[in-house]
This record gives sequence, structure tokens and C-alpha cells, in this order.
Amino acid sequence: MNKKRFLIFLLTLILIILIPTLYFLLRRPQANTSIFTASSKEEVNQFYYRAVPGLRMAEEADLIREINKQLEWPGQSATLVIDRIWYNANQATIFYHVEGITQEVYLGGEFYLPDDEPVEKQPFHGSKSIGGDEEKGIIFHDSYYSCLKLPPLRDDSGQVFTEIETLTFTPYINIPKQDEENQMENLPLKSFDIALNYNQEEETVTKFFIDRQIEIHDKHLKFYQVDLSPSVLRVYFQYLNSGRDQVYRIKGSYTTDKGETQIFDAFTKAITDFPYHYTFEISPFHILPETMQLQIDSIFCIGNDKISFQLDTNQFGRRNRSHETEIGRNRIKGTEVFISNVTLNNQFAEIYIAFQSDIDAKLPYTRLYPLPPQWAQEQAPRKKPANYLLVLDGDFQLFNLDEWSYGADVYPGEGISIRLDRQFWNEADSIHIRLENLTYMYQISKAAPLQYH
Repeated sequence: MNKKRFLIFLLTLILIILIPTLYFLLRRPQANTSIFTASSKEEVNQFYYRAVPGLRMAEEADLIREINKQLEWPGQSATLVIDRIWYNANQATIFYHVEGITQEVYLGGEFYLPDDEPVEKQPFHGSKSIGGDEEKGIIFHDSYYSCLKLPPLRDDSGQVFTEIETLTFTPYINIPKQDEENQMENLPLKSFDIALNYNQEEETVTKFFIDRQIEIHDKHLKFYQVDLSPSVLRVYFQYLNSGRDQVYRIKGSYTTDKGETQIFDAFTKAITDFPYHYTFEISPFHILPETMQLQIDSIFCIGNDKISFQLDTNQFGRRNRSHETEIGRNRIKGTEVFISNVTLNNQFAEIYIAFQSDIDAKLPYTRLYPLPPQWAQEQAPRKKPANYLLVLDGDFQLFNLDEWSYGADVYPGEGISIRLDRQFWNEADSIHIRLENLTYMYQISKAAPLQYH
């Protein structure tokens, strides 16, 4: 091999090795280190207003407690300053900044009462508890500003404390590792007491009675009350002419005459049995509006529909393999439901129940929306559980969940996969499957103007 050919060969070999390596390095997830820099304290305040709904109203109502606690950062020429706290029945928010540093530094830690110190303290509560959904912090005058959100304390019975005189906080400094996604370096700092003097009655909740409804075919969403305070925006409604269908989730948005807009995806709370009355809570206002446009995109309900399947296990043989099939096809709420696949392996038989909906349906429309099934058990309570799953063998004996179950998976909008122990499958000549109280989504995309008096 002459010198020229050798150089070409060597260059080709280097490229073969280098290109995959560069591709791997460039494809690795990089930590998002871009942080907005504020030019004034007002821009810091605006960051906090974006991160903490209702904060402006809380400030005007004097619900924010000043702390101004300085904590030295061991081994660093930086100081952690706990500035303020807003404590309410829904959430406790600590506002802090780190002087002498211009990178993200996440505050972590744990609240507790002085006489109820936990044995192990938590350094971090997840990225959703820091700053806002899109902005985690902001730089101002060579300091990093952000906030930590924690749940309020509860007593032994699970009730939120309505009064707290002194609160103890053990802070942690959490620094994202630049080379490892979702990994943190945790540094505990000394615990200290906060003179909270919290009384839940300080925050006044105002009730506004309204009378608005959204018509959807022969049904109605009737809104009749809104509760307002700095930390609360609670809406009361009924789902009329719906039989015994229950609303468990509602998605939409609101826009106020003061220019505030929020998107919400809230789970409802039934406050009465049939006829059902519900509430759902969404992000509160910064400025009390006179009117609010409430846009409801969709509601999710527990219905009364059910579907049954019968499987002849012998038709699938005993070999480990996947079987495409179409068993028990039925149409419910614009959705074709059927068993589309049965897969056998050494451990279990996997049964896939497909949910195929119309793609081009016109608004408003309904379609089934599968959720994790609730397996039937001996002597289990049955107060209309969603997607109640009964599995019976050929002798109509109830499937022993503790002995035979390999669980289930849900693919939202697509289907449910249930797994039965292979021995149970082999011993049963036939298997009966029934799903009751199927959950569905009602796509509405309609608005209701709400006015407060």
C-alpha cells in the first residue's frame, strides 16, 4: 500500500469512528441553562406573577409574610436568602434568591411543625415545584431568583391545619448536574423557624352566584356559583340530562376582562350524590375581573355503557405467538371496540382491546376514552367504579386477581391491554371478559360568559 492510499485509508477509518461518536454526543440531551436576565426589580416581580397565580391579590390582601433569612453556602462565595412566604390551604410558596451566582439554583427542603420533626428530610420536590412551568428562575444584579412550592401541612387525620404559629423549614440547595438529565447535587443547610402566624380565616373567600349554561345536544352544563380569593378559583356546576353519568375531569381555559388567560385541566369533585353537583378548581386571578369567558373544550365522564367478550382459548392453540383477531366488535359513542390481538408467551396471555374512534367527527361529539380498569374481586365494593373489569373462566368463576393477574396497560385514545396468567389461560376452555361503566370524552369547544355582581 503506497503512502497516498494509506492516508486515505487512515482518514476513512477515523471518519468511521468519529461520525457515530459525534452523532451520539450531539444527540445527548443537554441541560437547558438559558436564563432570562432582568434589568429591573419589576421584571423579577413579573416573573413571580407568571409563576404564582393569585400572587398580586395575595400581596394586596397582606397575606405574604416577610422572612429575609440569610444562609451562607458552605464552600461558596454565595448567600441563600429566603425572602418571603405565601402560605395558604392549597399551597405554600417560598420566594428566594441566591446572591453571587448566575446559574439556576433550586431551593428544596421540607416544612414541619417544631414538635414534629421528620426522621428523614426531603431535599427536592421535583421540577414542577420550582418557578413556573416554562421559567424556572431569573437573574437580577448577579443573583438568581426563583420560588419553591410545597403542599400545606396536614394533621394526623389528613386535614389541612387552619392555624400555624411557627413553621420549621429545613432548606436544601439543589444544583442541576450539567451532564446528567434530571439529576441534582443536594446540599443541606441549617433548619430555622419561621414566625408564620397563619390563620386560614385571614383569607376571605367571596361567593358569586351566577346563572349560565352551555347546551350540548340534549344535555347542559349549568354553572351556578364561583368562589374567589387570592388562592382559590372554584367553579360549581351540574351536568344536566345526563342520567347517572358522572363528570370526573374537565379541560378548557378562561379569559378575563382584565386580560388574564389561563389553560386548565382539572379533576372535578362531586359534592352531592345523584343528582350530582360538582366543583373544580383552576388557577386564581391576579386581578379581580368583572367578567370571565369560560371556555370548555371537553369533559370526561364515567358512563353506563358496557361491553362483553367471549374467548375460546382452544382456537389460539398453545404455542407462544401473536394472533391478530377481531372479536366482539361493537360501536359505542362513536367508537368501535373489539379485541384486536391475543399474544401468548410463557408467563401470560395478553389481550388487547382496541378503541377506534371517528377521526373526522364534527363538534360536539363523544368518544370512549379508556382509563386503567378496576379489576373485580371477591367482596369488593361496587359503587360505580370506572371501567369495571370482570374476568370469568368457563365455569363463570371470578378471576383470582391476587393469584393470576399480570396487570394492565392503557394507551389513551387507543385501547386497553390486560394480561392473564398463562396457567389460568391454559386451564380455561373459555374466558368471559366484561367492561362496565366505560369512560368517555365529550368534545364540546363552547364558551359561557360569567359575570360577577
